[in-house]
Amino acid sequence: MNDDTRALFSPGKLAVQLVGFAVGAALLVLVIRNAIQGGGWDHVAQASPTLLAALLGCTVISAGLNGASFWVTAQPVRRVPFRAMQRINLVANMLNYAPIRLGAIARVLYHVRVDGFTLLQIGAWFSVVAYILVLGVASCAVATIVHFRVDWIWGLLVTAQMLLGILAIRMFAGVPLIEKHGRGFDRIIGDRAILWSAAGLRAADLVMYTARMAVAAAILDIDLSPPQIVILAIVALSASLIPFGRVGFREFCVAAVAERLNLLGSEVDANMNQLALMESAGEAMVYIPLGILLLPWLRRQLRSSETRRATEGDGDGP
Repeated sequence: MNDDTRALFSPGKLAVQLVGFAVGAALLVLVIRNAIQGGGWDHVAQASPTLLAALLGCTVISAGLNGASFWVTAQPVRRVPFRAMQRINLVANMLNYAPIRLGAIARVLYHVRVDGFTLLQIGAWFSVVAYILVLGVASCAVATIVHFRVDWIWGLLVTAQMLLGILAIRMFAGVPLIEKHGRGFDRIIGDRAILWSAAGLRAADLVMYTARMAVAAAILDIDLSPPQIVILAIVALSASLIPFGRVGFREFCVAAVAERLNLLGSEVDANMNQLALMESAGEAMVYIPLGILLLPWLRRQLRSSETRRATEGDGDGP
């Protein structure tokens, strides 16, 4: 392990990750127990193959959009092959199911060793990705709270907030301090086309989250209104970003928020736990097998980069 990556595996960070995973696992057990006690799983056994295919299809499209948003925002800093970005995105999402959230670590290792990014460049790049993601989620959440209907007014509210958010971050593009020390941050936020492309991709990704939630509800024969589906999709996306791991927190948050919305009266606990598990499973059944299949590719890429660096190091002599 070199100096660039040793800090990623510090004992303190690993301990926090393991404690977080244990809490998430306990939450997942609680959700599963409540779902089993509620019964009603005959809807899953009798689910239409079309709905099951749609559940997985939403995740496949979402994965492609997610990878594309990383790829678009990386281009002003370093040129990264589109196919490679999609592959590392799938592997990273699969590794986030581990006790230690290895997805972010895998991304950093790959881009440092294979693409030649520095940690500061990755920090600048990821900060823009995070900003666009938070902007999209917050815009949809505020629009839904202000106008509890998904119609043209809702869409106008979301678009206006996205526009203001993009204009706000672009104000920093010409700041001399950022241009000098931004490590590519200024080049990303200074390109209008890249920012709007990334925002559009993230908005489309949220649409896929919403569609997957709607399909999961249809499989379980749960009647939800469009605003309710949007809210639960936002909760699912936001909870999946919790840094302690991907297991448990998301399912618990979706079920808890659904219960607070009083969606289905006396049967809300069991139905909403089942909905949370179904929506989450629709993602896991895509990311886990595809990520595992791509692990040998990641290993080859990292080994090749080590060999290349060793060869270049041998050639530095007189």
